[in-house]
Amino acid sequence: MCYQILFRNNSPIPPEDVSRAVSDFGDSYAQTVQKIIRNTDCPDLDKALFLKNCAILLTNFKMTRAGPFKGIRVDDSKAKVLDRKNKLEDAWNRIGKDLVSLKAFLSRADLKPRSRTLLLLDEASKEDVVGELWSIFKKLLPITMSSNSYGLVGASKIFFSLFPEVALPIDNAEWKTAFKTVDFGDVIYLVADEINEWEKITREPLDNGDKNGPTTLPAVYNVMAMSARA
Repeated sequence: MCYQILFRNNSPIPPEDVSRAVSDFGDSYAQTVQKIIRNTDCPDLDKALFLKNCAILLTNFKMTRAGPFKGIRVDDSKAKVLDRKNKLEDAWNRIGKDLVSLKAFLSRADLKPRSRTLLLLDEASKEDVVGELWSIFKKLLPITMSSNSYGLVGASKIFFSLFPEVALPIDNAEWKTAFKTVDFGDVIYLVADEINEWEKITREPLDNGDKNGPTTLPAVYNVMAMSARA
């Protein structure tokens, strides 16, 4: 397979170049992702955490300036998520129970370090997790889509805000050019395969590319995916 994110001309990007890309990407992204990872480093998922993390990530990724999530923000002074269109409320009502179930599954697995969950899952468990991600993803699309978007970008970012250890936030360019599919499950499998191949050749854990942490494999991979667009 020809990998495009962690490889150039079929050769792995050197680990030091990955570390440099992560370091250079910007404090705003790093701080937001670290906050997302810390907030979700707990055994349970509830509505309050869902609303908070979704709002934090969607705002940072500039998804709240227009489209279905326009106007969503976190009011720190009142510790409250402002969502006048109730988009996140609707999303929780649609997929909340499924998200809680998936979180419970990952919590029971209790894989350490959490940053490497995507590769530590055994094949049967990975199949269950990826299958559930794709099933819930499809249920979420009617909420995230708009008149000029299929909703893939927004849905993927919501999933990353809740499951940063196994999900990837994917922008339009990546859907179209890097992955060339609308199947979120296929993307997660491809990400896991590419990371595994890169680590096998370089003999270096990809999550070591982020020296400041906390991080996850998808978080580091995402930096490289966004860098590849340039």
